[in-house]
Amino acid sequence: QIPSGLFERLPKLQRLDLGGNKLSGKIPLGLFNCKELQSLILGSNRLEEILPTEIGNLTMSMLEVLDLHNNLLK
Repeated sequence: QIPSGLFERLPKLQRLDLGGNKLSGKIPLGLFNCKELQSLILGSNRLEEILPTEIGNLTMSMLEVLDLHNNLLK
């Protein structure tokens, strides 16, 4: 799993590649506060859940790449 508080101290994070790490569970809410994130690679994991309300609250206006392929998302 991705620790829930990991991203709260990284507001200027621009790229994150955690693809292929067998991560499971939910995508942490703190990740949605990384306003400068341009590339988010979470493909080929076992992530199961991302709530529609979380997607609606995205503040990542600079996001250009979002890779969620090959997960168990509902």
